[in-house]
Amino acid sequence: MKVCFVVNKLSFFLSHRLDLGKEIASIHDFTLITDLGGVTNQEKKMLASNNIQVIHLKKRSRSEGWRGWFRYLYSLKIIIQQSSPRYIFYVTLELSMFGALLHNFVGGKKSFFLITGLGHHLISNNFKMVLRRIIQRILNQMLYIKKDHLFIFQNQDDRKLFIQKNMSYRKKTQIIRGNGVNSDIFKFVNRKKDDPLIILFAARLVTSKGIREFISASKVLAKKYPEVIFKVAGQYNPKDTESISKKFFDELCETIDYVGDIEYSKMPTTLAEASVFILPSYGEGLPKVALEAGSTGLPLILTNVAGCRDCIDNHKNGFLVETKDVDDLVKKIEILIMDIDLRLSQGINSRNYISKYFSNEVIHSSYIDLIK
Repeated sequence: MKVCFVVNKLSFFLSHRLDLGKEIASIHDFTLITDLGGVTNQEKKMLASNNIQVIHLKKRSRSEGWRGWFRYLYSLKIIIQQSSPRYIFYVTLELSMFGALLHNFVGGKKSFFLITGLGHHLISNNFKMVLRRIIQRILNQMLYIKKDHLFIFQNQDDRKLFIQKNMSYRKKTQIIRGNGVNSDIFKFVNRKKDDPLIILFAARLVTSKGIREFISASKVLAKKYPEVIFKVAGQYNPKDTESISKKFFDELCETIDYVGDIEYSKMPTTLAEASVFILPSYGEGLPKVALEAGSTGLPLILTNVAGCRDCIDNHKNGFLVETKDVDDLVKKIEILIMDIDLRLSQGINSRNYISKYFSNEVIHSSYIDLIK
């Protein structure tokens, strides 16, 4: 049986869905359609050794505008017609929009639209966003008369909002909580009371990830607890429209232990060295890095927003804080700085919680059930 995943970038597939791809490829004929720009020979060999066939499709460039959309869509249509998969998974909101159009006109396939996060797409009043919502709503409503499709969400909040905006109806939606966490790679670390106290933020250095709030909180706490190490891992890309300013980045480097953009293969070590994981994001589909942090036995401090709240059993394996509330963030971090026993017990609870609800075994079985 032919199964196909459509993903914008290979790096995203490798960091988020490789284990799932391996699982499916061990049972079915598996094809990945993605941009292979920057792929290494080692990565090619690894994919081939796991029976993952890869077809190159150059990702859509933002500078191309609407022309880029049509170019990408036409190329994707040709590839799908030639490879003729039985099941197609379109990963992300934008690719789901392309998939909805192709599903209406290519026919003969079962399509799954993986909504990995809505962000500001359904609430922004920006003209381009409003126009995209209108187009996507029309395409999605054209699917109503078809039976062979399903929208998959990572959290209930995104699912509810999607339905409220008339993007789909409930019986054509399902929740699968993320991509799965490999507990053999992100192993539990038995931390000790005399270990260095490291507070870790790991995400792209963009405003929506809450990096400003983390830096502000760390400044307050560093004065009171000079022995605590505040560490930031993540890509700084000044060309990203959402990126923090150069001035703020320089300020970050002066006050925080900035370790740069960590390779995914090195993330287990980075997490193992930490004591607490922080992600004060403004909204997520489901933050995989937080789940991986929890798997290693870290207490989590996340914002009380869609996606993030799914990762926490509040007060048991961490704390939820209010969005953009630096005082609340300072308060919750300080609790874990002061109470070593609570920090260690919450870390153990994190591992148990992630293993129960987000392990590869749990998540992969949900996907396998879709294509039986």
